[in-house]
Amino acid sequence: MTWTPELRDFIQEHLNDDTAELLLAARRYPDVDVPFAVEQIEARRRLKSKLSEWYENAELIMGGKVPAEQCSSEATARYKRSIIEGESLCDMTGGMGVDFWYMSEGMKQAIYTERNEELCEIAKHNFEVLKDGKHPEVEVRCGDGQKLPIPSVDIIYLDPARRAGDGSRVYAMEDCEPNIVEWQDELLQNAKMVLVKLSPMVDLTDVLRKLKGVTDVYIVGVKNECKEVLVKQRPTPTVPVEGGRDHAGCVKIHCVDFLTDKNIEYSYDFLENLPPRILSLPQQGGLRWVYEPDVTLMKAQAFGSLCQRYPVYQLDYETHLMTSDEFIADFPGRIFEVEKLIPFSSKVLKRLKKEMPQANIATRNFPLSADELRKRTGIKDGGNIYMFGAKIKGEGEQLLICQKL
Repeated sequence: MTWTPELRDFIQEHLNDDTAELLLAARRYPDVDVPFAVEQIEARRRLKSKLSEWYENAELIMGGKVPAEQCSSEATARYKRSIIEGESLCDMTGGMGVDFWYMSEGMKQAIYTERNEELCEIAKHNFEVLKDGKHPEVEVRCGDGQKLPIPSVDIIYLDPARRAGDGSRVYAMEDCEPNIVEWQDELLQNAKMVLVKLSPMVDLTDVLRKLKGVTDVYIVGVKNECKEVLVKQRPTPTVPVEGGRDHAGCVKIHCVDFLTDKNIEYSYDFLENLPPRILSLPQQGGLRWVYEPDVTLMKAQAFGSLCQRYPVYQLDYETHLMTSDEFIADFPGRIFEVEKLIPFSSKVLKRLKKEMPQANIATRNFPLSADELRKRTGIKDGGNIYMFGAKIKGEGEQLLICQKL
């Protein structure tokens, strides 16, 4: 890879071109590495919305498809900086270096480690371009972090690769590379804190069972889509936990979602998540408000905690929608006003399309998926009406016709 002003200008000039046609026309540009330029164009397109600060800097070189796909957004990278403390950082799985760059701001020492030689060269170039006086001089180490000596630092950060050898996606910690479960003891011996980025599909119960010294779990979303799970570990204390609680009882769960108009932030102790209160319609006098917990709270399964903190009831044991007697404006999620409740039946489905030609459909604890319900009704997607297929305790399977507030 040779980065030149001519290559940079070519990429900028063809950012919006059809890359397939550009590859076919490669002979027209004998002085340009067209395949590399196309790779850069496609990577930049992937990063335009989630990493606009880097996208707009024409001097930066982007990683390939997988690094661009796995790298964090600017918002989530900055968030990581806000949840760590210390003066020295080592990123053991550097990748494109996005997390590393934002997390190293204000540090006195920063070490980037990456086993892919091309990514190391790209990182060296980019860190030089980004140099702004707020970051320390970066040390770039090229090699497998598991084979290189582990430096003694305040924070070790890892983002294990979630692709198997055949290119398929993997989610379990043991299937990722490196295997953090096997490596964690050595890491914790060399750092005051280890922060691991895991797939949003990871099983949280499995994480708490297999990782040692976990103090905090951060479930991070962007625009109501769960993006990543961060796990903070510290060396296991040598003294018993106060009150004799097991380790999981000390864990703090943090849910944050970077929405367009506001951010949702919700934290609770692991032990706070008791079984949720369940609705009893005759006691509550009807159903007017429905609350859908934010996607990060759904991932955390924080239903019991929500019932402890707010006067809400879950519609049924496995129906993760909630309601209340009084309106709760600050509920951390989407809020709907129920217009009517329709008992579910095949007969009802046949006439719904005439009454409701368009609606946003979702299901919770319901015999049909959202796609199946849409197909059975023939209702088009979109509009201002929201329809939930859900099981309600004492009422059975119902269709909730709502307006979003």
